[in-house]
Amino acid sequence: MKLVKCVTEEDYEKFVFFFLHNRHLFDEAFGINYSLFNAIGSLYLMLGDVNVVLILDEQDEVIGLACYTYGTRENDFEDQHIVFVDCGVLKPDYRSSLVFFRYFKQLIQQMKEENDDITEFRFYAYRHHTYTQRLYRKFATVIGETEDQFAVKDIFSVEFSRLAQYLDKIENRKRRTKTKI
Repeated sequence: MKLVKCVTEEDYEKFVFFFLHNRHLFDEAFGINYSLFNAIGSLYLMLGDVNVVLILDEQDEVIGLACYTYGTRENDFEDQHIVFVDCGVLKPDYRSSLVFFRYFKQLIQQMKEENDDITEFRFYAYRHHTYTQRLYRKFATVIGETEDQFAVKDIFSVEFSRLAQYLDKIENRKRRTKTKI
């Protein structure tokens, strides 16, 4: 598995194709049918303003993506010590596995290499999605809320170094459990 930051037109083409082709993965998170129209609107808002990373499997097939900014839209991306993940999706077969934690860990390492001033990691989670709410509250704190056309989203925040420690701990625990089986 590897992460590839989108820089070429070919990279962005893979991103757009994966995003549109897998828009149904957002249905569960939003609690609605995430239509082609919604997906195109999201792409319009994201392209140009966000960093896009493709997650590739061993055969270089796209299995997920992450979109993030340094700073937040609310303050015109001034707070460069904040990394804000606007969107992240991973195919279901990879979500609850060691692969997910490795990807997440690689992603934050890549972010730190790009911007050594990062001290805070922020992201959204829809309030009605109880699984992700429960998961994210294990390592992050709700610092606010916002609402979009789908529902209310909580804004989570965690100290960047604390997130890295949490991911190390989980990865080590999963690795030990896997070797005992």
